[in-house]
Amino acid sequence: MENVTAKPVRVEAPNSFGEIVRVYGNVGAFVRSNLMLVWIALVVLLWFLNPIKALPNPGEVVQAFKHMWNASGSSGLVYNVYVTLKLNVVGLFYSSIISLLVAYLSVIPLFQPFNKLVQWLRYIPIVGFNLVFLTLFTIGWPMKVAMLTTGMTFFLVTSMTGVVAAIPRMRYELAKVLGYNDWQVFHSVVMRPTLPQMIEMIAQNAAIGWVMITAIETYNRTEGGIGSQIYAYSSTNQLAEVYAYLLIIGVIAVLEDWFFVLLKRVLFPHSLLAERA
Repeated sequence: MENVTAKPVRVEAPNSFGEIVRVYGNVGAFVRSNLMLVWIALVVLLWFLNPIKALPNPGEVVQAFKHMWNASGSSGLVYNVYVTLKLNVVGLFYSSIISLLVAYLSVIPLFQPFNKLVQWLRYIPIVGFNLVFLTLFTIGWPMKVAMLTTGMTFFLVTSMTGVVAAIPRMRYELAKVLGYNDWQVFHSVVMRPTLPQMIEMIAQNAAIGWVMITAIETYNRTEGGIGSQIYAYSSTNQLAEVYAYLLIIGVIAVLEDWFFVLLKRVLFPHSLLAERA
């Protein structure tokens, strides 16, 4: 009988250049990080060559950074960034508590109409409620926190309610078959499995908050902040300072994204395994 020898299967190494243009291309971490650097370099190059007069060049923005850094008091860069960052964190904290309560209560039929009403309010600009906030709060920090918290709550309730609504009905039925009471069903089926998604929804809400903050601080310019400074510099056509603050918002946004990703990996490491699967 003739011996049959299995031929070794030759596995060809993936072509890195070819892989970067394929759907789910198999590229390593080194190539992936260098791709990011390439894109950043392209954006900076386009910025240097841009023909748009209203967009200051990088040198002008750097000079604006130096000018704002050396400014003292309420015009200073550090002071205004601190004011806005504190407003974002405080608003995010309050809105997260309120929104998660409203979203998780949506599993109880009594609270579902209220949940739906809150979701509909996200279509109304937050400055439309300014008279209500002026009646309830003094103008200044309390009013800004209330406006930001309310605006972020409308969006976080919507996104988190969607996460809760996506839980398969079969899980509720299985828990009831196992004899769970209502609290056990809520804890084991609704709240605990959705905690990793909760981190993602809060991260998205933080980004929405930065969009709202500039409008809120423009409307209520007491105590300064990035929004009030952007309005002031735009009014005097100092565009380099405006774009310097926009770059700062972008850097803070990236850092916030990294923070929430790290927080999710530390608190819920099992969710990362599920995503890779």
